Amino acid sequence: MKVKIAILTMIIVLIPAGLIMAQPSNTIYDNLKAAGNYQTFVSLLDKANVGEVKQMEGPFTVYAPTDAAFAKVPPETLKRIMDDEAIARNVAYYHIIPGKYMVKDLPELKECKTLCPTAAAQPLKFTQMGGKYTVNNANIVKPDMVASNGVIQGIDTVLIPPMAPPKVP
Repeated sequence: MKVKIAILTMIIVLIPAGLIMAQPSNTIYDNLKAAGNYQTFVSLLDKANVGEVKQMEGPFTVYAPTDAAFAKVPPETLKRIMDDEAIARNVAYYHIIPGKYMVKDLPELKECKTLCPTAAAQPLKFTQMGGKYTVNNANIVKPDMVASNGVIQGIDTVLIPPMAPPKVP
């Protein structure tokens, strides 16, 4: 009888502890930093001071361009983005949507507004052709990287929101 009680007690204690331990503990930001091939995007998030990805609960889905995706951006465009905090914030937020969406959810979702504060920012559009998923013109190359505050979808192209025209004096 004592053995049965001891086993039952262990099960009652260990199962919830196991479930807690199974939850991802790193944030989206932590996972991007650790992955190694999202360093330019991490720099953009730092420049834009995007707290949602760093510490907020979420859930969020982040379409994170790889370093190879940033290498395709013309150097003068990348410099303009990284040198201007407001532009950096718009570009960073254009890669983030509220909610946690795995790639299998995207065809049903079809489109979603981003956290980009620019009024001109259009929603992201999702498509599936065969086994490939895209967001706007970017292919999802590393899907469903789960974090404590959402999910990361690695993409091969930087998403640039429509920019407001420069002010003329």
